[in-house]
Amino acid sequence: MDTKQKGDIAEHAVALYSLKQGWSVLQPIGDRLPYDLVLDVEGTLIRVQVKSAWRHAKSGNYVVDSRRTKTNRRVMKRSVYQKEDFDFAIVFLEDSEIFYIFPVEVFIGYKSEIHMVESSKRQRKPVSAPYRNAWALILQRAARNENRA
Repeated sequence: MDTKQKGDIAEHAVALYSLKQGWSVLQPIGDRLPYDLVLDVEGTLIRVQVKSAWRHAKSGNYVVDSRRTKTNRRVMKRSVYQKEDFDFAIVFLEDSEIFYIFPVEVFIGYKSEIHMVESSKRQRKPVSAPYRNAWALILQRAARNENRA
């Protein structure tokens, strides 16, 4: 599978999970925006950038690039995301069907690669551990926005 297909699978996995939670899912037309999906969570619109992680053969960790990648026929350009580009980045680990939900501030703070460790043999928890299946962060954001209204 190419990276575009893996990205499509990740987006659909996030959409399916969200629909099962009773949230509505909006999908922009085209891929020019810095986010892939918009989740309507209890009336709050949350912009989501979806990424698919790959398994690093040597370490066994899952890895995702925290930068924006644009490709044309000849050139691949990478640039950093900005805080205003989206609200959350959701990283999908396809073979284990695990999601990492990173607030944008955390996600862009990594600068390039994020490593997610799924090995139980590790002595201390990785920095990414609090974001593993942390869907509650999205509910908290929706509740915060509801209280402001």
